[in-house]
Amino acid sequence: MRATSSCTACRLRKKKCIIPEWGQSCKLCVSRRLECNLAKVPSGSDRGAPLDHLDGLIPSCPGEPSAEPSSTLLDGTGVSSRVTQDGLPATVCDDLVDLYFDLIHDKQHILFHRDSFIADQRAGRAPSFLVLGMIALAARFSSNPYFQNTRPWDRAKSWYQKAMSAFNSRSVLIDIPSLQGSVLLGFVAFVEGDNDQDALLSAQAICMVQMLRLPVCLSSDPIQREVEIRLFWQCWMMDAWHTSRLQLPRRLNDSNFKRPLEECAFNAMQPGDPASHLSEADIESLGLRKSGLWSSMLALTEIHNQVVLLNDQIVQKSIPYPAVRRRVAELSIKLDLWLGDLPSHLLNTVDNRESHAKSGLGREFAILHLLYHHQAQLLYYQFLNKGSTSTGADIDHEAVQYAGQCKAHAAALSKIMWDTNSTPGMECLWSPVNGHLLVVSSSIHLHTLLFSNDDTEITKARMLLEQNFIILLHLQKYWPFIEFSMSRLRAFHQVCQMNATEKNFDMDRWMIKFLNRYGSRVQDRYSEFGPDLDESDPIVGTPAAAALWKEISGSEFRQLLTESQ
Repeated sequence: MRATSSCTACRLRKKKCIIPEWGQSCKLCVSRRLECNLAKVPSGSDRGAPLDHLDGLIPSCPGEPSAEPSSTLLDGTGVSSRVTQDGLPATVCDDLVDLYFDLIHDKQHILFHRDSFIADQRAGRAPSFLVLGMIALAARFSSNPYFQNTRPWDRAKSWYQKAMSAFNSRSVLIDIPSLQGSVLLGFVAFVEGDNDQDALLSAQAICMVQMLRLPVCLSSDPIQREVEIRLFWQCWMMDAWHTSRLQLPRRLNDSNFKRPLEECAFNAMQPGDPASHLSEADIESLGLRKSGLWSSMLALTEIHNQVVLLNDQIVQKSIPYPAVRRRVAELSIKLDLWLGDLPSHLLNTVDNRESHAKSGLGREFAILHLLYHHQAQLLYYQFLNKGSTSTGADIDHEAVQYAGQCKAHAAALSKIMWDTNSTPGMECLWSPVNGHLLVVSSSIHLHTLLFSNDDTEITKARMLLEQNFIILLHLQKYWPFIEFSMSRLRAFHQVCQMNATEKNFDMDRWMIKFLNRYGSRVQDRYSEFGPDLDESDPIVGTPAAAALWKEISGSEFRQLLTESQ
């Protein structure tokens, strides 16, 4: 075999590889701060990997190419080839597909069977728009030198455009891959701020579900059948979240269908399994449609819709206040029942967290409980401004209780997010919407800072607030969408600086936009929906809270908040 005479980077760029002395990095790699695979020792350049925990997931340099450069086809023929001259190297493409499944799939959406899709992708059978969509999502997290000169925010743009071109050029308009592509590329559009494209692709996906008659008409192939069931529920949840956020009519209302198969059982399925594998009778006897993480999330989706609708109705004054209290009590009972009905292996315990982490489902386990606490903090948020102002005989004990629950759920959400993101291999990077959850909980911690008389509560709230902000800055490295979340936190912070009254926590039009319309920025609260506050008004609340707020406003947290603008 002929000795290698040029490095991988030069071969990929079709450049002459000039080596000053054998064993040293070539001139191109030195000038572009690349790691040269001809060097006997590392070049010493700092790759600046954006996420230390992910370093081991992506190799430091593309693998040695074969005689014919192998990569993924980037055209619109509908199928990805393994041979091309100018596309992404196959080794990099494979790693990004793996990274997509590790960080995003099954966390943000349930579209594929991992082993089956990867086998098709490696063999060049996967539709190119699906591969390109995965690349657009995963490239931002890569530490591969291929992306070294492109910041994470900018890495999705060209791949997203190519994915959309391939999607729009497909020969079959309505089939399972097209449905998967609609959801996948809709999420890419969403995180890239292309709201119109997101809306169109989401509508296409829901229409395709109806045209394909899912999940009534299902494949006889075991894996394909379960993929189709999961696709229906993916679009059902997507429809529910989109319509509740925008207050539009739902199109997929019927939920009396088979639930998704339990995750471990689904992941263990292999291509070629006979049609009799895991028969419906076996699945029923083992309870595999009731014990999964995503099956448990479906009920939370229904509760989420009802909570958002209630908060909207409060602002619209369409229901009297006694009716509001009754609805809150009913939804509170539903949340309690949901938690009580969870299988023991899904309860939020240390043993369960460790068990799911070992099985590769640690992030999914965290999502289940993050969503639970988020629904609760949304439900009880309206009582923050009612639970600490009444005194004596006029005290509203129920409001005080609900306000306390709101703060407890916000604290639990923040803790889960911090513990998850602080554990290598568990980073909460699957969606920029995580930033929205953190901002809502942060506003609740701000209430505690301003109005609590309990030093222990204040200390805990300050710690949680700072931890939330650290995670937001961490997420901001990868997702441009986090700018929306940061703008909301700044807006809330600024209005509390101006006048720290509990009116800042009223359930009004601005608050509805703050809590639910997370895909857009919020304006200054009082200039958008009412008269400006007098900046000379004194900060009100307890003396301890006032002093603490002044300290927070001038602290490192305040500096970080300003620098993030």
